[in-house]
Amino acid sequence: MTKRKALGSGLDSLLSSARRVTQSETSNQPQPPSSLPVHKIVRNRHQPRKVFHENEIKQLADSINENGQISPIVVRKMGEKFELIVGERRWRATQLLKKDTIDAVIIDADEKTSAVLSIVENVQREDLNSMEEAESLLRLVNEFGMSHDDVSKYISKSRTHVTNLIRLNELSDYGKEQLRMGTINMGHARAVLTLSPDEQSRILREAVRKNLSVRAVENLAKPDSKTQSKNKDPDTAILERQLSELLGAKINIKHSKSGGVISIKYSTMNELQGIIEKIRNTNKN
Repeated sequence: MTKRKALGSGLDSLLSSARRVTQSETSNQPQPPSSLPVHKIVRNRHQPRKVFHENEIKQLADSINENGQISPIVVRKMGEKFELIVGERRWRATQLLKKDTIDAVIIDADEKTSAVLSIVENVQREDLNSMEEAESLLRLVNEFGMSHDDVSKYISKSRTHVTNLIRLNELSDYGKEQLRMGTINMGHARAVLTLSPDEQSRILREAVRKNLSVRAVENLAKPDSKTQSKNKDPDTAILERQLSELLGAKINIKHSKSGGVISIKYSTMNELQGIIEKIRNTNKN
């Protein structure tokens, strides 16, 4: 039996800050979970996990059938329904068992808290593939105005890790799909991020077809490979790659005898803020 990963401080803080509806206003003693009708619970639209394996749900259902529901799900009330925040696999397993009710903790949470809880819980338990995680973290940044630092604190991972994950959203559609399917990993994806979408797809198709290692993909994506512009000086191309790896962003250097221009590509203001912070930290070191 796999031991469930403990919650990090970020999720603990969110859960503790969201007041239990079932708790008495005059008592500090928490009330036991409520028993809610399964059919009144609706899926969270911010749920980052897209793939649920039937065999995993079946195994969880067998465990619940034999041992009972050990942990309640977490929901918030929305009219006559309850939006699921934490525990979709338990909810699906309970449906598979054709049970009428499920134990749940009802919290008073707005949409942002509901979204953050749903995403953070999955990320901290490592239930997501890299692409699902990247898309969910970008959603926190774009839809709820969170900085990369905010996200890193909530999911208890480094800011660099968060930035590197969010950059995976720059992959070509083919690259994203292969990452979701698990035919490539995060190392393969990061190796091609500085290339155009077409070049990304071309190299990753070759990687999938030949089952190439991350190092082999890195070699294919190097500036001195076939993907290099014929007019780009090799030394300049190497500097572009080094800067890109340092700042976690796509870099373009245009150099001439009289000087040059360095262009840094970013998608959001939060990403730009992160790049600036890295430059400042580099200067400090």
